[in-house]
Amino acid sequence: MKRNLTINIICLIILSVLWGFRIGFNSGDQAISLGLDIIVFLGSLCLLLWNVWFYPSDGLAWLKNHKEIVIVLGAMILFEISFMLKNGFVPTWAYFFGALLGFLIWLWIAQFTKGTFRIVFLLISIIIFMSYTLGQDVYYRIFREFFSFKEALTLREGIESGESMYRFHVLHLWVITLTIIAVFSIFKYRSKDPMNPRFSLRQLLSIGFVGVLLLMNMNYPNQEETIFSADTYLYTSVYSKRDFAKHFGFFHLMGRDLLDALVPIIPNAKDEGTIEDLLSSLEKSPSVHEHVGEFEGKNLVFILAESYDEIALDPILTPHIYRLRTEGYHFNNHYTPVFQRTTSDTEFIFNTGWIPSIEDGPTVSIFRDNTYPESLANRFNDKGYLTQAFHGNYKEFYGRHIVYENYGFDAFYGRDELDINPTDGRFDSRLFEQAKDLILPTHTPFMSFIITFSGHSPYNEHHDVANEYYDFVHSIYHDVPEELKYYLAVQVELDHMIEKLLDSLDEKGLMDDTVILLSGDHYPYTMTQSIYEDASDHRSDHEKYQGNLYLWSNSMTPQTIEKQTTSFDILPTLSVLFNLSQSEIELGHDMFSSIITPVYTKHYAYIMNGSFVQLTDPNPITYLERERIAKHYMLSKMLLRTNYLGER
Repeated sequence: MKRNLTINIICLIILSVLWGFRIGFNSGDQAISLGLDIIVFLGSLCLLLWNVWFYPSDGLAWLKNHKEIVIVLGAMILFEISFMLKNGFVPTWAYFFGALLGFLIWLWIAQFTKGTFRIVFLLISIIIFMSYTLGQDVYYRIFREFFSFKEALTLREGIESGESMYRFHVLHLWVITLTIIAVFSIFKYRSKDPMNPRFSLRQLLSIGFVGVLLLMNMNYPNQEETIFSADTYLYTSVYSKRDFAKHFGFFHLMGRDLLDALVPIIPNAKDEGTIEDLLSSLEKSPSVHEHVGEFEGKNLVFILAESYDEIALDPILTPHIYRLRTEGYHFNNHYTPVFQRTTSDTEFIFNTGWIPSIEDGPTVSIFRDNTYPESLANRFNDKGYLTQAFHGNYKEFYGRHIVYENYGFDAFYGRDELDINPTDGRFDSRLFEQAKDLILPTHTPFMSFIITFSGHSPYNEHHDVANEYYDFVHSIYHDVPEELKYYLAVQVELDHMIEKLLDSLDEKGLMDDTVILLSGDHYPYTMTQSIYEDASDHRSDHEKYQGNLYLWSNSMTPQTIEKQTTSFDILPTLSVLFNLSQSEIELGHDMFSSIITPVYTKHYAYIMNGSFVQLTDPNPITYLERERIAKHYMLSKMLLRTNYLGER
């Protein structure tokens, strides 16, 4: 025993020295740094295998006498391996030790259980991890990221929005089969041996030992990398669940995510001071061009178009959308990034101009009581406008009845307030027809924010709106896939609403006094992606963020803007065009100015002039830019956590 301990200490000292050299070469020769990475990893692995080989016999005997624990553990390890292989995850140097650490902690907890409590613990463990594996596999296929346990707060919305998203895979059958075997073993092998104190202590030492090896195999940033390159920051913040799984294990992620969900967010007293420091990273310049105040005094109808993509743009199929695009300001290089809660996060960006919550859970739930005095609605309110929002679903969906009040809107009308039944609520034109006198009041200047509904999935024969226009689409596009036909059909309904909007503006004498803004909330991510990719020619995630933005007013001179623009630019641009109050603390910029806003994404990466750049990128050429943008992410997180904007 003492000999084994001596060997461990000597090996750890040697590995520590090599680890120190490795960190020292982080800013030096990359080949030497990689070589040291390999040596430290192989040394750590050999040391671990040495300890497994000489593992005391009484510990192995304990495992043999607790078959139900071993079988459940084995099933969960197979879940981990199968999930990582199926989704093509390439592990880092730290992965093996991070994954092992997660399972060792679980095993240490399991040994303290006995009797009925053990049965319950094992059943909960295997069922939760099975559900987590299946759910994350479906979610990752659609969003290329993982959900959080905190999103249970929006579970109802997720289930309703997730209709038609499920796609069977053999992994699902494999996981369910393993779960059945594990559950059977729990009831068949009901060990009654008491806990072995020596085994428990040895397990605790093993956890510490593997933790040390994990630290030695983590990545540490050099002087040309941002904080997001550090594995330590990834572990403490879990800013990317996808990257956490690659670095520390999928099972480990579940445990870490569960812990985060149970521990409330406690703002640091120093956060406000940090915010003041981070504000200096914002780039600002006054707007001096012919568009300043161009729409001052006019009304605004802001249309957030559900899943609208330009694959549906057609002079015959969608002539009125086509009119908005060709007869107004068309922003040809516009990006609409997709964040975790898709539509509601895009609404957040449009209304506040800030990055939604990435690490802390759904913005609309975790931070729904935050207030935004400088929001889109409040800027129009300050000019004496009536600000109202409209949607064909019930207003409690995503907590909009609370969130929109905090955005500063005078009212939010859902289907119940408008006395629309659920079927008619899916038709944007019927919503407009029912609410047109509220949407287009004649007694006061107004800003009406319409969240359309007809464009939502499923794109099949079960969608009432799609069935309404399917034959029309088929008569024009009879050779395209069926799913695409149904998608095009629901966008025809959006066009029908815009037709009614234009007619009503004319009837009410508001045509010359009203501006229409249309922008999609996200690409149709629920569509089979091979079909969407063929139709749009967008293959990568960042290409799919290429969105659409049309700004239209009667008798205006059409113009195509080629500059890169993004959702974050809409609020400051409208502020300039309508001569509203402007804020010194906002991420976006006036689209007619010379400053280009990065396209911030949920992966702590950004798009600039067509290039997709990770904040973990070691390229020294982009270091200063990456460092500045990293501060924007930190700033956005702290603004939400402290409700800084509402407390100013």
